[in-house]
Amino acid sequence: MPSRRALLGFLAAAPWLTAPRPAEAALPANAPKLDFLDQLPETNRISFIDDAKLLLGWTADAAAVADRQPLHEGDIVDSQSGFKTVPGFAPPTDIRGVAGRYRLLAPPFSGHYYYGLIFGLLNPAGEVRAVLIASRLCRLPVVLHEPGGLGSDAWTDVGLMTGFRPASLKAALTMADQAKAEADRLGVPLIATGQSQAGGTAQLQVAHLVAADSKAFAGFVTFNAACSRASIRHVGLDPARVPGVNFAKDLDPLVGPHSNVSNEIGLQIYIHADGTAGLKPRGSYLAAALHPREHFLDSFNGLPLGRILAQIRAS
Repeated sequence: MPSRRALLGFLAAAPWLTAPRPAEAALPANAPKLDFLDQLPETNRISFIDDAKLLLGWTADAAAVADRQPLHEGDIVDSQSGFKTVPGFAPPTDIRGVAGRYRLLAPPFSGHYYYGLIFGLLNPAGEVRAVLIASRLCRLPVVLHEPGGLGSDAWTDVGLMTGFRPASLKAALTMADQAKAEADRLGVPLIATGQSQAGGTAQLQVAHLVAADSKAFAGFVTFNAACSRASIRHVGLDPARVPGVNFAKDLDPLVGPHSNVSNEIGLQIYIHADGTAGLKPRGSYLAAALHPREHFLDSFNGLPLGRILAQIRAS
């Protein structure tokens, strides 16, 4: 008799659960602008997106150990900066794959259960060539360590999906204003990153900045970002036109393309089950429901997202 795992695998692959695979299309003429990525140093344009993914996980680790390993303005973060242990049931983020070198441009921004870091991408001469802001991930892995934080995360999700502004989102927007001021002073692009709730927050941060300054050189790079359409419409912008790219797993049952609260902000790049990617999703919600792990940030491990985006933009 087949095992339960084998049966679930068969059901997920069954043709009656999978929509036809459409041909991949070229980037549409009205796609959201990604020129903020084109201003990165040439040596970082491909690797930066994958760096952002790893630094995002590192930010969550830094928040979890903040009491015993505090960070300071000027600290250097690179491939050797990973933490040995973190509280909770998730292991530390392995950032040995980070290609760039970064400097913290401000102390950690912490308040009203929000935590964020402002990184400066350094060139070989030590000059900042881009500003990256990263928000802490959902605190489910450290629920025993920060039970109140998990409750705040749920309230933040409500704010993102309804347009209501809890104190945590107000804090995130305040940090975005500070990061933009620094990016403007340096004359470099500002990029916000996040996954799930932190991804929706990053998209709202960019929308907030663009709504206040239509010439703002800012954009987002997010992964399985939470639904933030109502919040972005609240600032007066068309969600589909906010500059940025969201990498969405076809098989993410929470906010993936087959979910009722799918993310539709900016350019959507769909990552298929076979590791390929395109502008059209595949599969079905029932297939996605069998793969809950596809929602998490570490499900993107090993995927060359920077190269994937470059190939799609060149098509």
